[in-house]
Amino acid sequence: MSASAAGALPLPHSFGRSSETTPGGQEEVRWVVVAESLAPLEAEIIKSKLESYHIPAIVYQESIGSVMGLTVGPLGAANVLVPEPLAESALSVLLDSPAAEDDSS
Repeated sequence: MSASAAGALPLPHSFGRSSETTPGGQEEVRWVVVAESLAPLEAEIIKSKLESYHIPAIVYQESIGSVMGLTVGPLGAANVLVPEPLAESALSVLLDSPAAEDDSS
């Protein structure tokens, strides 16, 4: 693998320190976990809910878990990440959801 291709691949150990930028391209965005250890489908549902509130979100799962079709355990778990400045808003949206109210009863 060439040095340029190796630097282009996203690596899990550097995932939280993303060098992605905002649409203006001037400011780095740090992604933080707002929901963790989820089934991949559950994580996608949470991502969709956050996006419906105009909060950008991504689902992260270990690559080998996706390839092997795992949905349980550490390799099957998925995390939902949002930009750090929007984490508080995202948590508020998730805590105000009807599912969170059902769990507390």
